[in-house]
Amino acid sequence: MTSLLAPDLQHDLDLALSAVDAGLAVVRRADDRAVLRLKGPNDLVTAVDLATEDAVVRTLREGSPLPVQGEEGTPQEDADDRWVVDPIDGTANFVAGLPLVACTLARLSGGEPVVGVTADVTTGEIVWGACGVGTWRRAAGGDVRMSTVGGPIDSLTVTVGDLSWTSGPPWSLDVRAAALREAAATFGKVRVVGTSATELAWVATGRTSASLAFGNAAWDVVAGVVLVREAGGVVLDARGEPWSLASDSILAAASPEIADAMVAAVARGLAAV
Repeated sequence: MTSLLAPDLQHDLDLALSAVDAGLAVVRRADDRAVLRLKGPNDLVTAVDLATEDAVVRTLREGSPLPVQGEEGTPQEDADDRWVVDPIDGTANFVAGLPLVACTLARLSGGEPVVGVTADVTTGEIVWGACGVGTWRRAAGGDVRMSTVGGPIDSLTVTVGDLSWTSGPPWSLDVRAAALREAAATFGKVRVVGTSATELAWVATGRTSASLAFGNAAWDVVAGVVLVREAGGVVLDARGEPWSLASDSILAAASPEIADAMVAAVARGLAAV
């Protein structure tokens, strides 16, 4: 498994796993979910976000000279070679006590994600991926390789999100709602989860078959890009164009055919508004 990696990438993967473990140790023992401040409308920050990011970043800096883009502390960092960290993806879920929260980080090389790790805060499950060696779920008896899962379009479960009064152009609330309706008319079931990192990990592990997010903050998605690609899936934007850090949305799917169906649903939603 990980021994197939080049030494430098192996070091980065091992460091990423250690950093996520450090973050999990903080957030899973937290008993205070109070909102500390708002970064923007409905954009919550808790003391646990800050403490978790501190633990993750401290671990990364002990093992790597690369700069860190952390959602809470250093969101403007944009070096091509960097770490990207979201200590708690799904803070609104965390504050509400909903068990859909992730701790996620990735390594970028030349601006492209090459290592990604996403942990489910509630269960402790960790999914990791690295370029050229696949996507794996960490397990006590040995890591298990993951792959995307497709099927008849009208039988598949997919995720779409988020929807909020804070949504602005080009993905206004009306556009998102219209796209959600078209997705619901196309696929078997649609879920709105509230954590992009979790949604992308679900695609990579075959739990769902597509994830559409109307946003593309690096800390939310770059780990998931690695996971989905290495599990055999495709990553685009909502219009069907190749995904990049500059995209305004992200669409991950188990196969090109599933991606095409979601792109068509989004196009119909756009046309209806």
